[in-house]
Amino acid sequence: MSADTRNLTLRTLDVLEALAGFAATGASNRELADAARTSASNITRAMAQLIAKGWARKNPENGRFYPTPDFTRLTFRVLADIDRQRTRLDDQERALTGR
Repeated sequence: MSADTRNLTLRTLDVLEALAGFAATGASNRELADAARTSASNITRAMAQLIAKGWARKNPENGRFYPTPDFTRLTFRVLADIDRQRTRLDDQERALTGR
């Protein structure tokens, strides 16, 4: 991976992290730039990537960016995996202790 690609990837992830803080209200390009500590042009590039991935959308009426349900579902996938592991460990504990 080239340095430019790595930087774009990291910058895009920073923008995604910032966008998560605006799930209810959406964020303007400037608000995201401030939150991610980057330029507005970097936000434009990062948001294009996130929109292409399906993790963000732009409201055509007000120009604000929002995370999509596809992105927010990732949280539930993480929690489901933790629950599966917790169940597996509980089953092992019961098998070993008879409780």
